[in-house]
Amino acid sequence: MSKPPGALVVTWRDLANEGSLYVEIQRLYPEYTVNQIRHYCLGSSGQKLPGPVQKPDRWNGHNVWLQGEKSPHAELSSEQANAILDDWDEEAEKWTTSGAQWARKLGVSASTIHMLRRGETWGHLKHENQGKTPRSHRKKKSP
Repeated sequence: MSKPPGALVVTWRDLANEGSLYVEIQRLYPEYTVNQIRHYCLGSSGQKLPGPVQKPDRWNGHNVWLQGEKSPHAELSSEQANAILDDWDEEAEKWTTSGAQWARKLGVSASTIHMLRRGETWGHLKHENQGKTPRSHRKKKSP
């Protein structure tokens, strides 16, 4: 792999500063790897070059370009995740369909559904029903 010219690194840093993902920048410059671009944008390489150096956790520790169905580990599509989360009955304060039923229907484990509902996965959806607990599962306060 060749070392990028300084002017190109400055361009990458400007693009990253404007919010472009490293993978998006790499698509514009396919002769370089995402890791190279990330290293130069973070200042790990080319520290003396001008341009804004990115903070290591500018995405709060999340790999934003691999969230949801873009992740190679995703078992659900965005459409399926939203359908599961839309299944909350506000009046009854419970899920209409059990997690086990969703799991069988979609061919995934029940824990996949439960983690989605608790907001442990697919948190980037910021769905209003993530984290809701059915009334029957809430802990009763002792007198």
